[in-house]
Amino acid sequence: MRLSRIALTILVVIVLTKLVAIPAKPQLNYLIGLNMEVEIMDNGVARVTLKQHPFDAAGRSLISNKEVVERIISDQDSTLSLILLFFTTNPSKTLYLIHSPSKLDLDEQVFCNTGIPGVMETLNGAVTLVVDIFLNTTSSLIPLGGDIYQVVVTDYFTLTDPRSWIDVMDFRFKGGVKLLNFTVDPTWAKPPSIANTTRLQWLNMNEADAPDNYVFTLKIPGVVFSSTPIRLKAEVSAARFSSATSSLQVSVRNIGDREGVFTVVLTEKVFEQARKVSVKPGEEASVLFPVHAGNGEDLVVKIFGGGEQLDEHRLTVSVDETVNNRLLMLSAVGLILMVIGSLLILFYIDEKLMKHHPPSEEKA
Repeated sequence: MRLSRIALTILVVIVLTKLVAIPAKPQLNYLIGLNMEVEIMDNGVARVTLKQHPFDAAGRSLISNKEVVERIISDQDSTLSLILLFFTTNPSKTLYLIHSPSKLDLDEQVFCNTGIPGVMETLNGAVTLVVDIFLNTTSSLIPLGGDIYQVVVTDYFTLTDPRSWIDVMDFRFKGGVKLLNFTVDPTWAKPPSIANTTRLQWLNMNEADAPDNYVFTLKIPGVVFSSTPIRLKAEVSAARFSSATSSLQVSVRNIGDREGVFTVVLTEKVFEQARKVSVKPGEEASVLFPVHAGNGEDLVVKIFGGGEQLDEHRLTVSVDETVNNRLLMLSAVGLILMVIGSLLILFYIDEKLMKHHPPSEEKA
């Protein structure tokens, strides 16, 4: 009888736990294939077309899911802000014109990797957004003399999240614009699949393939500058290494008088990583890097903004070898306490039941 009560109590606890764990309305998680076309035209206008195609974790297209598509379309403002960050460290000072607002175009296609290693797939349909950006109001256009300019386009996705990238990056040079030279950063990034004087196209299978920065030397007729370049200022306010997670958290303080986007670069013995962060004057923001360096090795953190290095900070990795043992000990103690507590509760309930319902005596 006592064992049956204990078993019933355990069953009730399990059922209640399951009921509590059921979410009221789970949101659909999805990934997005990204294709970007950039047409650089006379007068320094860049027409950017962003194509987005949602799909689930199994690689199945969600372009027919109205809720997902409407959510992507409603995020136009944040998507536009991300596009501007490809060309400038100060979006608030950038002039642009929305040529075509976000909309579903079933005739478009997105080429991307949906999870199968080494395979790029064609997904039919896309949510498109087309915007004209005036490069003479951005920090990406650097005059080199005459009609010659350097244009730096930064993949904001790879610099902010190592799990994201532009699947297809397609640059086209129109009218009187002439391509004189180009490079990418980092140097080990995958070369373009199409390369000629009027077009450069990169097919990026993963984040490691995708360049962080595309740097072009172009002849662009008709560009007029109406203001002086913006000078940004920032410093590394803190850099904290965590032995438990093998990660480095870097805090960046904007010590200038203008809001800006700063690139934080972490250099190790073999690896180099970069993150972008937007910071207002007098405020701080943090970025997180996974660390591959071993105990006693050096890390170098650099901050870039407005086309120049703003600060540098060095530190040495110090690994606390007792951290894992402590965590294991704490986990074991917690498990033991939980088991003891559960047993005490069961015994308490059983005693209460015995007082109210004492066992009947057997008759001779």
